[in-house]
Amino acid sequence: MKVLFHENQLSYRGTSVALYDYAHYNVELLGNESIIVYNKSSLYNSESAIAKFKNRFKVFSYETIEDLSIIIEKEKPDVFYAIKSGERDQVSTDKCKCCVHAVFKVYEPHGDVYAYVSDWLAKEVGQGATYVPHIIDLPFTKKSLHRDLNIPETARVFGYYGGADSFDIDFVKKLVKRIAKDNRNIYFLFMGVDDFTKPRYFWQRDRKYENIIFLPPNSDLEYKARFVNTCFAMLHARLRGETFGMAIGEFAIRDVPIITYANSPERSHIETLGDNAYYYSSEIELKSILMSSDLGKSAKARYEQFSPVNVMQKFKDVFLT
Repeated sequence: MKVLFHENQLSYRGTSVALYDYAHYNVELLGNESIIVYNKSSLYNSESAIAKFKNRFKVFSYETIEDLSIIIEKEKPDVFYAIKSGERDQVSTDKCKCCVHAVFKVYEPHGDVYAYVSDWLAKEVGQGATYVPHIIDLPFTKKSLHRDLNIPETARVFGYYGGADSFDIDFVKKLVKRIAKDNRNIYFLFMGVDDFTKPRYFWQRDRKYENIIFLPPNSDLEYKARFVNTCFAMLHARLRGETFGMAIGEFAIRDVPIITYANSPERSHIETLGDNAYYYSSEIELKSILMSSDLGKSAKARYEQFSPVNVMQKFKDVFLT
């Protein structure tokens, strides 16, 4: 069976990671053929991510819907799979089975199969919706980034990686700066996130935070695993929350405690984490958690259900059967 996998852009963010995983294990576990197609006009494309896909798969790009149709007609896939917002758009086909994987709280069914990325999201939408979750899969390594980043082995490191604007709760950012200033043995490590410590006013120009580190995006799984291994806990501060929460899962399966905002409207991660995480609603609550010497809660067992074998069986049942 030949499956043509589509995303609007190929980047370092969760949907591209998910797409790669589905395509990879479609070959490795299901014995099918995987081909990738993406819109090369997207401003969110990442050259490193595109290179990663090209090193593994046959990859096509297009600029117009007509170009996409030509690729579909030429390749003659058995299944066209598209991960997207869920809105009814022109990214569809009647040339083969068309499967839509919706990542947001949208209900605009189209194609032959219309499914969501989490059980929580499917239940929120209702309408008898089904779902296929993302795969949580990081390579095992004992290495960390302590030496690379000159972080003392004895330091307490709170880390997060995600989109540039995904660490967006203002009181959390203010508290991070305050704690870093007052506690030299506490580090905050970010990857892919915009630097929120840059001076806004001229009198702040000499203010530096040597223990708040911002790294550029990196889609290399080995590097991500080393990043996770560097962290004492994950500090999640995305106001809207998550319709799945892949990064949270990647920290959780490495047995790193999760700290997240309690009042997000998108709550798939909270449903999965249950009582096995630390929740805050205010600056006072978060400070108490960050300064605590005992963060022993583990959500590892909650995320083992998202193994490649489990998820690809669901992928096969929902999209390929």
